[in-house]
Amino acid sequence: MSVHRPRLKSSLPKRATWSEPSTTSSGEANPGTPVALASGDTEAADVAATQRRMAMTTTSKRRLQRRATPLELIQQPLEAAGRKVFDLRRFLVVLAATGLVLVLPTPPGLTPEGKSALALFVFTGMILSLQPVPLPIAALLVPIAEVALGIDQIGGAFAPFADPVIYLILASLFLAEALRKHGLTRRLALYAIVYSRGQFYRLVLILIALTAVLGMWVLNTATAAMLIPVAISIAQQIRDPADAKRMLAVLVLAIAYGASIGGIGTPMGSGENAIASGQLSQVMNFTFFQWISYGLPAIVVLVPLTWGLLLFAYRVPNVRIEITPALRELARARGLNHAEREILVVLGLSITLWIGGAAIERWLNLPATLLSSAVVAILAVALLSIEELIDWNDLKSVNWGIIFVIGAGLALGDALDKSGASAWLVSLVEPALAGLPYAAVLFLLIASTFTLTQFMNSVTYGAILSPILVTLAVSSSIAPPRLILPFVFTLALCYTLPNSSARMTLVVVSGAVDSKSMLRTGLIVGIPSAIFVFLFFLVISTLGLI
Repeated sequence: MSVHRPRLKSSLPKRATWSEPSTTSSGEANPGTPVALASGDTEAADVAATQRRMAMTTTSKRRLQRRATPLELIQQPLEAAGRKVFDLRRFLVVLAATGLVLVLPTPPGLTPEGKSALALFVFTGMILSLQPVPLPIAALLVPIAEVALGIDQIGGAFAPFADPVIYLILASLFLAEALRKHGLTRRLALYAIVYSRGQFYRLVLILIALTAVLGMWVLNTATAAMLIPVAISIAQQIRDPADAKRMLAVLVLAIAYGASIGGIGTPMGSGENAIASGQLSQVMNFTFFQWISYGLPAIVVLVPLTWGLLLFAYRVPNVRIEITPALRELARARGLNHAEREILVVLGLSITLWIGGAAIERWLNLPATLLSSAVVAILAVALLSIEELIDWNDLKSVNWGIIFVIGAGLALGDALDKSGASAWLVSLVEPALAGLPYAAVLFLLIASTFTLTQFMNSVTYGAILSPILVTLAVSSSIAPPRLILPFVFTLALCYTLPNSSARMTLVVVSGAVDSKSMLRTGLIVGIPSAIFVFLFFLVISTLGLI
């Protein structure tokens, strides 16, 4: 049994938010200032005790205020700020649209089963977009609708929820919890502050790169949720409140953009990647290493490109950040403790096996898929549990909802494929694309995806379109990765609106960026990034590398 030292403890405020500008008695605007919320405040305890004596059923104003703290929402499981209750009107709209598809005449060339699958396609798209119920529950209604529409029985409808990619994402969330629990993400952020040498521009670049690297191996939204609180702590060290507020926006956006960019690097980086990977696996053997071979070069270019565009959008001065608190905290920690070293070793071994597992299987004559990415991920979590680095109480707090959304996307793809609806939809689109060069098809795909994903959640859009793109590629004799990879890479560039991804929702919850600034900056950074994705796949396609 291992004995572990305590995780890193920071001298910076653990819970903080940014107050809105207030007005002084002289009528001048007083910019927002950092507010620290101390959990063990004696005065607060006295007030709470007095209020309990006055009325046991009265909730203190202080507790209500703490529940609304943006940073606390970020630190909770993902998408905590997006909780919704049942909306009957939206649910009736979903049912009405689904029913309309069923009552319309069956189009020529489409079987009755295909028509039912088309109704499921409409149901899935609308219930995941409108969300009349919380998103995870909406996702679970997809296989139920599949059974109700007579497309498949219960076993077949829920079978995609056991796809190996589901367990890869689940293990990714568990690894994120281990990193958070033992303070490794905060330690990395402290190193970023130190290596920046106090220069703000350098710190922004390091944060984007650090978040991108973490986002490759941990679900990108989880990465953003772990690091945004660090950005708030850094901004609190800037003396000028006006500069601090603008620089907080830059830091928070840098983390959100970095997580989105890093997510394209592996199948486990995002929910839409997982769905696309699952669809690709049904038509070809597309390995973990093959995905990285395209994702990593894109990340290497997108990180500095995003850094330059973000600083151009905000034009903040290159102020000096005080690095003394970070140095003191690292000095107190005295290097990596036993738990941190074990986590890094397990993560390093996992990455090695994710990349080279297939080759090791052949070399050692092991059973096929024994070292597949999902198996390796689950074994890594099991090893962390054996070493008592995480336990079930830790794992219960992860965002299980994303698993259901990915499962719903895979279930929809399976229903469209086995009913023939996917082939029918492709037959409608294929004549319009026939004869077009790949460059034109790629441009239309990236332009439409970039536009629509700003308004529709990226995971939802990926779930709806991935199975159709795979079928389109196969029927058009195009290698499926030539359509699927640029599609999911572009999905990651949903930077303009809060509902486009959970990462941008976290940015809004932090209170660091207003909607107008998010829209403006998202376009300044997103459009050139989408142009790069287009040029990247056009070049490697011309060279015959994909």
